[in-house]
Amino acid sequence: MQESKRLNFLKSYLKLFGVKRIELVDETVDSTSGIAIYDENDPEERQEFIWHKSEQEVPSLELNILIEKIVAEKWHNGDKISDEIEELEFEEFDNTTKEKILNELFDVQIRMIDDGEETDSYWVHY
Repeated sequence: MQESKRLNFLKSYLKLFGVKRIELVDETVDSTSGIAIYDENDPEERQEFIWHKSEQEVPSLELNILIEKIVAEKWHNGDKISDEIEELEFEEFDNTTKEKILNELFDVQIRMIDDGEETDSYWVHY
């Protein structure tokens, strides 16, 4: 079975927060829920989440490219993206596209779940 675009995006996006693996709990038409695992050996290092997006609402594939580059180059610290990213050139896309993709990145919000309640969010900013 092919991995959904949502799960593929979540795996990439949650790397920004140090997530090593995602355990999928449920996928419906309108949401994906799971457990973000930070440390496979520590049961305390897990966070339940839900992302209220359909498969058609997944951000562009270019955003995955941008995120992977941010992670690889360490242009972030948790939820804070280095503002130097504005100055950087990407061979994968031009500056206009980069600006559009950064806006997509800052629009992503994935809800954390604690004790069955949506509490905080995974989201990034400058």
